Amino acid sequence: MVKEDMLSGQTVLIVEAEFLIAFDIQAMLEDLSAGQLLLARSAAEANRFKPDWPSIDLAIIECVRNCAQTDELLTGLLQSGTSVVLNSSDSALIGGHPDFPDIPVIIKPMIEEDFRSSVARAIARLPRTSDCAS
Repeated sequence: MVKEDMLSGQTVLIVEAEFLIAFDIQAMLEDLSAGQLLLARSAAEANRFKPDWPSIDLAIIECVRNCAQTDELLTGLLQSGTSVVLNSSDSALIGGHPDFPDIPVIIKPMIEEDFRSSVARAIARLPRTSDCAS
């Protein structure tokens, strides 16, 4: 596979409960030239990175419908200026998350081309600015 520079050293947060899926996401992000990768197994665990949220360029977040902790995490990251991609095994979310309709959703199992396309859409949707409020 040809390495792409889509993420060009950017910091990425991965929130995924399943180790093997997180490892797969990590490999796909490395192929896109991601820089620092932060890993969390849940939305609650991702809160330990809250002081770093303004410096996180992209978050790949496992999404379960009607999960208040995930919704709070999404809201906080979006307010910090982070681009977000959701991934879920819930096929009902194939058309998007009802509360976050502009965020790309990938249904598991992830196809690499779909992953790349979703990352491209997410980072194009919300360009980073150097003076993001925390």
